This record gives sequence, C-alpha cells and structure tokens, in this order.
Amino acid sequence: MDARTSISAILGVGFALGLGSAETFAEGCSLAPVLAMDASKSMDSSDFELEFHGTAAALRSAEVQAAILGQAAPVALSAFEWSGQNYQQLVHDWSILRSREDIEEFASALENHERGGLGQKTGMGSALDFSYALLEEGPGCVREVVDISSDGYSSDGMTPGEFYAGKSPTEVTVNALVVGGKSRPHLWDYFTGEVIHGPGAFSLATIGFSDYPRAIKKKLLRELSPAYSSDSLEPFVFGALSTRPVRDSGLRFGLAAIRHALR
Repeated sequence: MDARTSISAILGVGFALGLGSAETFAEGCSLAPVLAMDASKSMDSSDFELEFHGTAAALRSAEVQAAILGQAAPVALSAFEWSGQNYQQLVHDWSILRSREDIEEFASALENHERGGLGQKTGMGSALDFSYALLEEGPGCVREVVDISSDGYSSDGMTPGEFYAGKSPTEVTVNALVVGGKSRPHLWDYFTGEVIHGPGAFSLATIGFSDYPRAIKKKLLRELSPAYSSDSLEPFVFGALSTRPVRDSGLRFGLAAIRHALR
C-alpha cells in the first residue's frame, strides 16, 4: 500500500466518524500545515516527549493562538509521526481551527499520543511523500506547508532529493526544524540544501531537544506571520548558523522586524 492509498483509507475512516468532511473544507482556509514528527530510533523517550509536549505547549501559547485565530480565513492542521520508510502514523486528522477549544483539542491529542515506530531508521523521503499525500487529500488551503522535524539524516528508503526529483513542481513549502543543527554544521547544511523546498522555505536549528518547545513556537509564529505569505519572500534560515541572502531591502527590513518580535 503506497502513501496515497493509505492516506485515502485513513481519511475515509475519519470522514465516516465525523472527523472531517467536504462541507467542512469547502468554507476555505488560509494555511494548512502538516506536522511531520520524527519518531525514529535516534530519539529516546525524553526526546519524544519534548517533541510532542513542546508542540502542544506552543499551540497553547497566547501568541500562537492569537496568530491562528487572527488569520483572514481559518487555519487547518494535521499531524503524523514517522520513522522508517514504511512507518507513518496519523496522530491527528485535518482539523479546522476556528476557536481556542479546537486548538486545545489538537494540543491534547499530541500530548496524549502513544509513540509507535520504535527502533526504526529515518525514512525522510517517505515521510515527505506521506505529507504531500495528506495535503492532496486535505482542505486545499491557500498555502500548504510541511513542517518536518528531525535530528538526523535520511537513512532508509528514498532520500528527500529523490522524492523531489520525482515530483512535478507544486506550491507546497517544506520547512524544517533541525534538532541539534546549531552544533552539527553538516546536518544543518544537509537540511538547508536537501530538505527544505518550495516558496519561502526556511530552516530553524536548535542546540538539542531541550530547546525544542521554544523553537517550534518560533517556527509556527514565523509561518503564521503576514510577511511569510508574501509572494516576494525568498528562502532563508532563521535562528541558526547562517542565512541565505535577501536581495530586497524592504523584505530585509520585514524579516528583521519578525526576528525582533519573536525574541
């Protein structure tokens, strides 16, 4: 069963249970992030808890909730965990976030999720394939984003480069949270050169999992910011070792303002 077949089966069950519907999606939405969360064997139990609980805490923060609920149209959100090339498990189906209660329900699902995929390698290309399939079956928002988090290189199945080589050009943006990227420059270079993809793509690096909650909050705020949706936005890296040049002076000023606001 390939990613698209499995996604269709999963979402079909979700629709039958009332978790989503074509009528729900028909209202329109501004942004659809897929949270692709690493559960591979390089992560111990404390790392996994920081990843999932840290994301839940970010969603509960007043700043992130204000940014989600302040959009011109609703934000849709989904999440899955991944490890080896044959393991991708949906954690939460697409949810249209119209209220703080909707956000809390999603955060609770992350916090209460029981880990799967133990002892497997890092199948990042397959995780990207699953993410794109999830977006294809999803609400069709104005902007579609894959938020992939990991602390290692792809080591099982197709690589991110091989996945992108087989894809037709799309407007999907792949952003990355590189755990340990501040102290591992080769890993950082791998993500900025091979993993992030699409319009406005960026990476954010952490020292380790200890600062994951802070980093994922910054990452979500970055994606929800007005400047991020600008057609002129170029790829850049944020809060890490280096930046890609930005040619437009007005855009450079806008990015500086975002950095200042998120301190």
